[in-house]
Amino acid sequence: MVNIKIILDTRKAKKDNSYPVCFRIYHRGKSTIRSVKIYIKEDQWDDQKKVVLKNHPNSVTLNKRLLKEFADLQSELLLADDDKVSQFFKPAPVIKLQKEVAKQTIQSFVNELIRELRLDGKVGNSWVYESALNALKKFHPADLSFEEIDFQFLDKYNKHLLRSGVKHNTAFFYLRTLRAFYNKAIKHKIVDRSLYPFHDITLKAEKTKKRAIDKLLIKEIVDLALPEQSTIWHVRNWFMLSFYLMGISIVDLALLTPSNIKNGRIYYKRQKTGKLYDIKLLPQALAIIDLYKKQPYGYILPIINRKTKNDEERLRLVKDRTRLANKYLKRMGDLIETDQTITTYTSRHSWATICKKLGFSIEIIAEALGHEYGNKTTAVYLDSFDQDVIDNANEVVANSIDK
Repeated sequence: MVNIKIILDTRKAKKDNSYPVCFRIYHRGKSTIRSVKIYIKEDQWDDQKKVVLKNHPNSVTLNKRLLKEFADLQSELLLADDDKVSQFFKPAPVIKLQKEVAKQTIQSFVNELIRELRLDGKVGNSWVYESALNALKKFHPADLSFEEIDFQFLDKYNKHLLRSGVKHNTAFFYLRTLRAFYNKAIKHKIVDRSLYPFHDITLKAEKTKKRAIDKLLIKEIVDLALPEQSTIWHVRNWFMLSFYLMGISIVDLALLTPSNIKNGRIYYKRQKTGKLYDIKLLPQALAIIDLYKKQPYGYILPIINRKTKNDEERLRLVKDRTRLANKYLKRMGDLIETDQTITTYTSRHSWATICKKLGFSIEIIAEALGHEYGNKTTAVYLDSFDQDVIDNANEVVANSIDK
């Protein structure tokens, strides 16, 4: 007959005065202890009910885990024969079991993900993960296991972010990224799917302020009399070239080299998604490119204006230059006397909005921007688009600015 009891093993305290919760297994006059890898203080434990008290911040999650592991062990031992039960009383297997249940912290798991992203050259994505991890560390500086994340933790974390001055959509971003970490941990078998805490919390971004400006404001930007070779003049060129290339991001724009130009077309792979783009160079785009012949560092534009050692340094420089561009785009907004916010993102949103107003279908716009749209039937239709259709849409949008 096997008997299992849940105990708080108070024989030896850890440095923080916490003790391990354990299963004590009795069989044929022998007993052994198996740690659950849950550590709590004496005043957080109800020895009669064998539960973690509510004064522990993660009591709900820990009690769920304790109940599940107790039921699993009970099922395993009650159905086992004597020989198998006896294995629990041999030193070696017990040590092995303890190693198997050792939990990887969120910090160590995410740091490994970041390391892999860097090895794969996905520096931008690694920054996203680092940003989310740093925000989490500010809220919970100590090591944190995935099992400790429950609804109460997520709710407190969200409130902490908002109270500390973080905008709603930034808080949403941090929580969504934490959810991505959790989903990856489930796939790596680091945490059990049954503990998934995000079912009970709603993650929803707020609608952001309209980022597009109409073609009249684009025309006013084109017509601004700006001193040649000044910073604001360069930024206007970058912004308009982005527009004429159907809203190419400033990162992708900065990384373009002469090798990306073939037979009057630009071919490039988007940094964010890895999608390949093939865009016809319109006269308006060529006129801007012709202003920047033989750049010293091998790029079409002088956005990357110094030698860089690696991808990370290069992208950090582009990030700094993006901030500079947004500063001068704001000045352009003041010069054309609009209260609409103009940033490097505006070119992409404006291209799409103008294209729609000119009567082009959502399917064509989605295809031009590299977005998926519609169902499988629509996808087949999009695959059949001739490149001329996209080229024509871009040409009509670009020419509408001059009318």
